[in-house]
Amino acid sequence: MHNVWTLVKREYLERVRSRSFLIFTLLMPAIMAGVVLIPAALVRYDTGGERKIVIVANDPELAKAVGQELGRARQQPEEEELERPGPRAVYSIQVDTDTSDAERDRLGQQVSAGKISGFLWLTDDALAKHNVVYSTKEAADFSQAHALRNAIATGIERHRLAQKGVKGPELDALLAPIKLDTVRIEKGREGASGSAVFLTAFAMVMLLYTVVLIYGLAVMRSVIEEKSTRILEVLLSSVTAKELLAGKIIGVGAVGLTQILVWVIFALIFSVPGLVAAKSFLGELHIPMPAMVAFAAFFLLGYLLYSAMYAAIGAMVNTDQEAQQMQFPALVPLVLGVILMNAVIQHPNSALAFWLSMVPFFAPILMLLRIVIEQPPLWQILLCLAIMVATIYGLLALASRIYRVGILMYGKRPTWPELRRWLRYAG
Repeated sequence: MHNVWTLVKREYLERVRSRSFLIFTLLMPAIMAGVVLIPAALVRYDTGGERKIVIVANDPELAKAVGQELGRARQQPEEEELERPGPRAVYSIQVDTDTSDAERDRLGQQVSAGKISGFLWLTDDALAKHNVVYSTKEAADFSQAHALRNAIATGIERHRLAQKGVKGPELDALLAPIKLDTVRIEKGREGASGSAVFLTAFAMVMLLYTVVLIYGLAVMRSVIEEKSTRILEVLLSSVTAKELLAGKIIGVGAVGLTQILVWVIFALIFSVPGLVAAKSFLGELHIPMPAMVAFAAFFLLGYLLYSAMYAAIGAMVNTDQEAQQMQFPALVPLVLGVILMNAVIQHPNSALAFWLSMVPFFAPILMLLRIVIEQPPLWQILLCLAIMVATIYGLLALASRIYRVGILMYGKRPTWPELRRWLRYAG
């Protein structure tokens, strides 16, 4: 045991003192914040300016109603929408009752020349087919398409109701939008909002996925590096292969926990009410204590599971290029776990979610996801943990056999028959 802790200390200090660890530890919170906050800010940002739109319709009153609705939507944003920075776009609406093909071609040329932003083909024929077309250079602007879609639907309803004699405050009351909030029931009481639960689950799962992958690869590269420099031959004169494997896995895992602790501290600092920019996002996070305990447990088990696989791969190969070809079996389960997240999010207590979360290679991601979204029965969590522990025990035993022989094997990459001989020899 003394040898194991000596190796743990060596692995831990060697990585914590490295410049790459300090840079990655400090930059990762900034990168994660940028990945979340910058796209969100860009989505909400409106470049402002005037957008000239021509509405082509047989009924000028209908075109006018749609234009007024589009202007109303821009001037009075919904209450739940965050305030947009910078100037907001102003729509200049022009009504055109010429619905001929020649007029459509002329408007298309004006769009190409930049004289107008676009034109909306709102003819009676288009309405009868329920297929309205908006022609513009900015076809990929989804926020503008969303605003136009809502303005068309509401404008048509307003126009038809007005034709039936419904006007004024009564018309506004009928067309007032309804806001829907989803709230999770926790122990018979209303708890966190649905968006907060989703953000929390997504953040925790992606953090676990990233750290397990990074430090599993770190174990593999460490084995390859020591194998290529023949340091292992010196170490094996003082310790056994099993002690070396245990020290490497525990030491690198401790580095991962240290990094997570630093990131948690950064998260707490950014959640201080004084930092308004971060508060708008972090305020949505809702991390109950059971989720924190589950995160710690599944991080440790997931790391042990995948680091054993990566250590075995590192012992089998001699270069990083060979390792990239061999790490496919270890990488696929992690990626599949992320791909299957959507099915678990939609139905966390379904039979499919239960069986997927019982697969030990998916469990670190999918069972954690179930616990955060809607905590499953305790027996399911305990069964999942038991299956993972049993799988880890068997995988560590298998990896230690490969590791025992592979770390001293140089030259070409072993074939499957040679791996079977290694396992028999190490047994």
